[in-house]
Amino acid sequence: MKLDFFSHSQILAPFFFLIGMQLRNETTHIKQVLLPSFAAVGGMIFPALIFISLNSDSEISTGWPLVMPTDIALVMLVLLTLGKRVSVELKTFLLALAVADDLLSILVLAGKYSGALKISEVFASIGAVLLGAALGKVPFERIFINFVNLLVLPLYVFANIYPTITEGFEFNSTLGNSIIFSRLLGKVIGITLFALIFSKIFKQQLTIKNSELLAGASFAGMGLAVSLMIANLSYDSEILLNQVKSGLLLAAIISGLVGSLILIITKRTNAK
Repeated sequence: MKLDFFSHSQILAPFFFLIGMQLRNETTHIKQVLLPSFAAVGGMIFPALIFISLNSDSEISTGWPLVMPTDIALVMLVLLTLGKRVSVELKTFLLALAVADDLLSILVLAGKYSGALKISEVFASIGAVLLGAALGKVPFERIFINFVNLLVLPLYVFANIYPTITEGFEFNSTLGNSIIFSRLLGKVIGITLFALIFSKIFKQQLTIKNSELLAGASFAGMGLAVSLMIANLSYDSEILLNQVKSGLLLAAIISGLVGSLILIITKRTNAK
C-alpha cells in the first residue's frame, strides 16, 4: 500500500472520534478544566496573531490556524520520557488544555474550511467528533486510545512529513521560521498570560508551579497532525507546503526541548 494513502485527512477519523470522547468525559468535571481551557484560548490567539503579523502576504497569512493546535500525543510522549520530573498535576493540566485546544481547532476547521472540506473529510472530522461526544465510551477504550496515539497519528504524520524530509526539507525559510516563532513564543506567552489572568480574576489557585506552567506552555508548541491537515487545506503550492511541514517539525522539536530543559533545570535547582 502506498504511503500516500495514509497522508489523507480521512485517516484521522479515529483521532477526531477520540477527541469527542475526551470532550464528553472532561465536561463531567467542568470546574477543574476551566483554567486550562481559558489558557488554551490564549495559546491559540497569540500564535495566530504573531503568524499574521509576520506574514503580510494574504496567500500565506490565510494559513494562520495551522499554528494553533497542540498534539497531546506528542506532548505525552515527551512527558513519559522525562519520567518522575513531570508531576501528575502538570499532566492533568496539559490534558485538559489539549482537549480545549482540540475543540477550538475543530470549530475553526468547521468555520473557516467548511467549503474546502470534502464530504468524506467532514464526516471524518466534525462527524467523528460529534459521534465520539455522543457515545462517550467504547469497549476496550485503552486499546483504542493506544491504537490512535501509537498507530493512527504516527502514520498520518509520517506520511505527510517523510516526503518533505527526503525531498524538500528547509531548515531556513521565511514561512517555516514564522511558524517556529509563532508556535513557541505565542504558546508560551498566551498560555502563561491567560492562566495567570484567570487565576487572578477568579481567585482559582494554579495546581502547578510557575516553572511547570512555563514548561507546559512550551510543550504546547508541539503540533503536527491537525496542523498538517489545516496546512493541506490552506496551501496548494508544494513549495509552501514543504516550508510549512519543515517549520512544524522544527517547532515541535524545539518546543519539546525547551519544555524539557525548563523541567530538568528547575528540578535540579529545587533539589539543591
